[in-house]
Amino acid sequence: MIWTVLNETDQKIKLVSKGSTDGILPKGSFLTVEDNKSKRKFILRVDESKQVVPYSPSPLLSDMDLEYLEADKKCKNEITAYRVKDVFERDDGMVDFIHPTSPARRSSQEEINLAMGMGDKGPKVFVSTVHSNQNRVLRDESGKHITATLPSDFFYHQTLICGKTGSGKTVAMKYLAQYFIEEIKGAVLAVNVKDIDFLQMDRASVSDDEAVLSEWKSLGMSPHGVSNVTMYMPANRRYESVKGINYDICRKITLDVNQIQPEALTGLLQGISDKGALNLPGIFRYWRQYEAEKGKARFTEFVKYFNSKEDSKRFTSISDRGEETPVTIHPGTYDNISRSLESAIDFFDNSSADSLDYDDVLQQGKMSILDFSGDKGPRFGSILLRDLLKKIVDAKDAMMSKVPILIIIDEVHQFYSTDSSREALDDIERICRTGRSKEIGVIFASQSIEDIPKGIPSVVNTQIFFKTDSSSLKSIGVKISPEELEGLRKGFAIASIHDLPQLKILKFPLSLCGVVKNE
Repeated sequence: MIWTVLNETDQKIKLVSKGSTDGILPKGSFLTVEDNKSKRKFILRVDESKQVVPYSPSPLLSDMDLEYLEADKKCKNEITAYRVKDVFERDDGMVDFIHPTSPARRSSQEEINLAMGMGDKGPKVFVSTVHSNQNRVLRDESGKHITATLPSDFFYHQTLICGKTGSGKTVAMKYLAQYFIEEIKGAVLAVNVKDIDFLQMDRASVSDDEAVLSEWKSLGMSPHGVSNVTMYMPANRRYESVKGINYDICRKITLDVNQIQPEALTGLLQGISDKGALNLPGIFRYWRQYEAEKGKARFTEFVKYFNSKEDSKRFTSISDRGEETPVTIHPGTYDNISRSLESAIDFFDNSSADSLDYDDVLQQGKMSILDFSGDKGPRFGSILLRDLLKKIVDAKDAMMSKVPILIIIDEVHQFYSTDSSREALDDIERICRTGRSKEIGVIFASQSIEDIPKGIPSVVNTQIFFKTDSSSLKSIGVKISPEELEGLRKGFAIASIHDLPQLKILKFPLSLCGVVKNE
């Protein structure tokens, strides 16, 4: 298949197919131009592609019963492409022309590697294409899959993943998690909020789909489970037996009122937006320092202390700098906080469960899964997640652990969604901004970018959009219609990858673990 260079407009190369080319080269493909005049090679990325009819027949012919000429039936493929790489760069400060009439062909794997500047270390994905409602994995002239290698350090530049249920979002996160554990030798902390999404990571994936098997074979991979997995579940929750879940690797967890970070209590205040509610950590800090029995306090005692101020609603608050200030809470806010504290009693101080610390998670090659599914799961998770992340960052700051960690927060809006979580979001942003130096990566996931709390998109450097109705794709840099975005097949995504700007359309292979048919 051959295309011919026509001209350049607004720094985009225009090409048209030659007569022997029978089909449309979709967006996301790559072309190699071999310039007739300069004998140079250039690699282009296809950003727009369409069918054109050079000898468009008149509509009147259909009413005149005239025989169509062969030329009337001809179609051409017209392409607009971005100039990605000059294979031979000049040393005189000038840039070569791409001369009209120069031929172009589909690029090889080696040429695409060169164009993208890819290394050989990192998770493999498939370079893909989109045209109307059709998605394809890109292949070379011999029919082999074209792959791309995501740079290993993209994990530490933070990632946002959006996609509807069933789009492949969770499967992609499983794939990335397993790579991080087995190849980077890091630790993974994943939040599970829906059904059993992350609860079968110890099991090998199962598929009889020929396309999936072919993709695994082309990558030299075979399915297998993660060998070191622990699932942490709230002690107060009753679990019914679910087939396929290994309860031997489950641990019940509770919150310890003597050890919890005071700011973590803001996780209780979902739906409470009054600024007065943000005094809760300081009130708790004062109680634990002056009112509670050292090391033996119970959360029920704090609830009683808080409720004892029902008449005056006056408290003393201590800031994290040790400054004491008197505070008076608005009656409506006080009632809301009181109800929230009462409803959280079961989360704390369960003698049959353990509290989590940083060293439970920061272990090389370990995957820790926090199961916050169920009615009260997200509220429990809002507290525990704030507390645990603070402990992990403090341990990293103090050089108590050198193990890299990847944190996966699915349905992130369930944990950081209101004004009362603003302080917690500030903590997340600080983690993201210093992630590279501390080897902390965070993946935020949600069904739609509109659900992502404000502030998070500003600290992520990789964005991946699976099938979604979102229209916020201006920063991705690829022309894709809303219909094409909504029509993406499972596993296919539009992306802007840190340090891999030329990869715009990709497909994740099926995760090697955690994708198991219901038994």
